Amino acid sequence: MIVDMRLRPPTRSWISKPQFKQGLPFYPSRVGFPRPPSAEQRSVSLMFSEMDTAGISYGVAMGRQSAEPLGEIPNDEIHDFVMQYPKRFVAFAGIDVRKSPDEMLAEIDRCLAWPGFVGVSIEPGASDPPLRANDRKLYSIYETCQARNVPVSISLSNFLCVMVGAPVEYSSPLPLYDVARDFPKCNFIISHAAWPWVMEMIGVAFTCLNVYVSPDLYMVGLNMPGASEYIHAANSFLADRLLFGTAYPSRPLVESVQAFEQWSFAPGVKEKVLGKNALRVMRMEG
Repeated sequence: MIVDMRLRPPTRSWISKPQFKQGLPFYPSRVGFPRPPSAEQRSVSLMFSEMDTAGISYGVAMGRQSAEPLGEIPNDEIHDFVMQYPKRFVAFAGIDVRKSPDEMLAEIDRCLAWPGFVGVSIEPGASDPPLRANDRKLYSIYETCQARNVPVSISLSNFLCVMVGAPVEYSSPLPLYDVARDFPKCNFIISHAAWPWVMEMIGVAFTCLNVYVSPDLYMVGLNMPGASEYIHAANSFLADRLLFGTAYPSRPLVESVQAFEQWSFAPGVKEKVLGKNALRVMRMEG
């Protein structure tokens, strides 16, 4: 079973964002990969056909509440989509870290009451103003998710910072060490895996067993700088905490799975990375 930890379906709001509207000049990470036909046509049915061809059983709609041009994807819109396709999609609620703690916690409570919502998603380095992951304003989110036993996705990459005009140091994974140690019973999924801070990310995960690494598009191609280090980590200590994703539509579904299959894994590790780890951290096992 394959679980795609970052699969953005062509809903009304998402198709208005750069991931669907912009080409290679805006997304250098697309070099060497074709644009998905389903993204070009904004077709949900074609997306499911591509998922089936790729062998992807579940997509995770990772919520987003960030500065422009990334912008906001309403959680209600994600909810409507997940309710239409509950056997193919689950979701993480996007939380706007610019809001007050009371507003953020109210949105978490609202969304986690919905079927199919299995976690919380924040993008602190792509907010306005940007925040580091260990900013004390975010601790109420972590406390709530730890109490609820749901994972928190923290999206970090230098490209997210560049897109919103934030200093790239806000993509550093080093502040995650404080967060993971302060909330040891909360699982943290680092979407985009803080690329290009690859060794720093791996170093944090080495010492913090509640940190899951989800490189998505930064891991699927053999020519992607730093990608092999994530694989080396999976073949040693990170076998149970590395997660697969495509970042569709930034990368195509079928070709991303094919590119991932070129990596060599120790026995049993590939199956964990492709799906078993995701099902466990999202409490979807069994």
